[in-house]
Amino acid sequence: MNETPERRCANRLQHEADELRERADRMSSSASGMYERFSGGQPILHRHHSARGALRDRERADNATRRAIEAAETAKRAQQKADKAKAVADLADIEAARSRPWCRQDFQPGDIVKVRDFRRDLAITGTYRVKRANAKTLTLDGGGGGWDDPKREYDRVISRTRDGVTVTDPTS
Repeated sequence: MNETPERRCANRLQHEADELRERADRMSSSASGMYERFSGGQPILHRHHSARGALRDRERADNATRRAIEAAETAKRAQQKADKAKAVADLADIEAARSRPWCRQDFQPGDIVKVRDFRRDLAITGTYRVKRANAKTLTLDGGGGGWDDPKREYDRVISRTRDGVTVTDPTS
């Protein structure tokens, strides 16, 4: 099977997140090394000839530490973005692997379905019990006694579970 555009995007974002994490680790190690001068515990002697250099070194080390922390935060955000792209790619792979679309005959009341809510690129899913299979949608049990039962189109179904068996392809 060919790689989907969503999967290529997820792989690219994961690669970028890995590189940013490695960069942040290097920056953190470098910043830690800058504090070696102060590891012995000797205080800065303010009227001593070494005070200006020590203050300058401490300022450089502090700035390097701040930049390392910012790089770690950037790497963390990139990893979150990569994880989200991976979830979207997983959904796209499931949909691409289907031999045919879901239809009314594939469902019975009581089936458990995992459905994609809203847009596909958000990768938000929900799990519901089927109340009724309609011509174009499934009526799902929202848990509120009927007044909040959501409806989802068949193209939003990711998987169906019946009698403990979960399938992602309607012909299975």
